Amino acid sequence: MKIRPTIKEILIAFIAFLLAFSVFIILLVWTQEIDRENRREDLRIALESVIDDGGERALLEMAGIPVSDIHYSYEDIPLFQGDKGAWTLSEEERRAIALYSNASESVVKVLSSSSRSNVEDGAGVILSTDGYIVTNNHVISSGDSFTVRFFDGSESSAELVGRDPGSDLAVIKVDADNLQPIAIGSMHSISVGENVFALGHPYGYDWSLSKGVISGLGRRISGRDGSTVIPSMIQTDAFINPGNSGGPLMTADGRMVGIISSIYSESGSGEGIAFAIPAETVMDVSTSLIEKGTVERGWLDLLSIELNPVIAEYAGLPIDKGILISETVPGGKSAAAGLSGGSTATQYGQSIIYIGGDVITALNGNRIESYDDYFAFFFNTHPGDRIDVTVMRNGEEVTIQGVELIKQDEGNIRWIAR
Repeated sequence: MKIRPTIKEILIAFIAFLLAFSVFIILLVWTQEIDRENRREDLRIALESVIDDGGERALLEMAGIPVSDIHYSYEDIPLFQGDKGAWTLSEEERRAIALYSNASESVVKVLSSSSRSNVEDGAGVILSTDGYIVTNNHVISSGDSFTVRFFDGSESSAELVGRDPGSDLAVIKVDADNLQPIAIGSMHSISVGENVFALGHPYGYDWSLSKGVISGLGRRISGRDGSTVIPSMIQTDAFINPGNSGGPLMTADGRMVGIISSIYSESGSGEGIAFAIPAETVMDVSTSLIEKGTVERGWLDLLSIELNPVIAEYAGLPIDKGILISETVPGGKSAAAGLSGGSTATQYGQSIIYIGGDVITALNGNRIESYDDYFAFFFNTHPGDRIDVTVMRNGEEVTIQGVELIKQDEGNIRWIAR
């Protein structure tokens, strides 16, 4: 008689089957995972061998990736940055990395014997392979010996080639060759709002990069001696602090468009307004210093006073802005051309001035209302240039043509009364 299994026996058999099947699946998965781990380890060893032999490029090419077809809109970006590929960085970050990599060797640290601390040291920019370096005049200050530190940590003594207080620029030279000059840009190719980068040594933190935008163009900034004006300055909100002076202001493609010169600050540190001398001025002044050891600008040989409402009212003038001619140099260029000084002596502060003379209102058609306008005009002139001088004389404007300029120097630039 055939005995049919009970429900209990069927359940037990089914459970045993499930357990056996589960164990089989577990063993199958386990052995497959062990196999995958073994294959993964074999692959790792093989790939490591490929990288050792040919680098990441060989690895990518073996995978069928055309490495030669990987292009960026900038130069000299390695495919891998540390432990990550360049493609993990934004385009802006890649540009900044390339800029820093390319420009760092063209920027130096300038140490002057007049510096009292590391904070007072400034930056400089390499202009030529044979050792000419431009920096700020106020960086070298009154020093009589200079040391240049390069990006690789090496140092070299430097000699002064020439300085130009009027533009706050100076050129020094080291005895070296095969240096890397910085790429030069133009202030005429930049716009307000464009990204710019400053490279220098703020507070002694060497080769620091800061980023900002061009926040203004064509700014007119008074020189440190109060008797000069630098026109066409570039304004930026990049963080600039002591130690950045003399360093480059660069566009995103790594071209220098200016030399950092000054900051506007009420606290003594960077507050978001800094100024750079345009690259065109830097190159013109540097070339003159290298070739002649000096920069020669034109000047009018006369004693002048900046007009104001008090003087205008006292002198009975119909205008209260312009440059009053107090005296001309007897037998000088201005007097010979027909410019006239005053005849009535009066006390002005601690000076005696003469009123009743011409008031300069324009030079070559450029309106002159203040000393800032006056100094800025002469910035790009030369001795021997002839200019047209418009003056207010007896209540009417008269233009004296062809007034010859003399050489501007530290003595005659102070022929002003304040």
